Amino acid sequence: MRLSVCTAAAAAVMSFGAVASADIINIQGLSSQSTEGLGHFTGSIEYNYLSGSSGQLLINLTNTSPVENGGYITALIFNIGAPQRSGTDTATLQFASFPAFENIPGPGIGGSPFGLFDAGAGIGGQFEGGGNPTQGIGVGQSGMFEFLVASPYANVLSAESFISGPNDFNFVVRFRGFADGGSDKVPVPVPGSVALLGLGAVAMSSRRRRTA
Repeated sequence: MRLSVCTAAAAAVMSFGAVASADIINIQGLSSQSTEGLGHFTGSIEYNYLSGSSGQLLINLTNTSPVENGGYITALIFNIGAPQRSGTDTATLQFASFPAFENIPGPGIGGSPFGLFDAGAGIGGQFEGGGNPTQGIGVGQSGMFEFLVASPYANVLSAESFISGPNDFNFVVRFRGFADGGSDKVPVPVPGSVALLGLGAVAMSSRRRRTA
């Protein structure tokens, strides 16, 4: 699965042609702030500026929930943290490695209790429901999502822009189909949190040192 996801990601980048700039961060779910404390995941967000008002967003999620209770990732939603929010920023799903995932049109996607969101993908094109959760990303599996971003600020967006925005949490992953019958909504912490991993944490630490 990891090899196929990497191959799909490479193909996705090539499908958009020349990339003007690129940025990537690693993320993980903040289970202590989730609605039920059941779902766990890690992943990455990569943003590639293309040209004009266009960008490419690549999201990779791995389900790390406890095996004994299972559970499937069935949707994700996020905001686009542009310098100014005009309501015209959009991200449209172009590809998902799990084909049951469809685009969730925004803005204004309901992600209670975390607020409203600009874009996303989910089984059947829904965040709350959407059909059989076993069509989602199971424990130990990884899924890749490719979005086409349209924003007048496309040239200044970064990977962090998609965990930023007007809400306390601006990237949320939906879980359903746990063995105990439960479901969950797990947020990603905002930039600067200690829960950011790898490249993202190193990059932010470097920026803090340069501005100190």
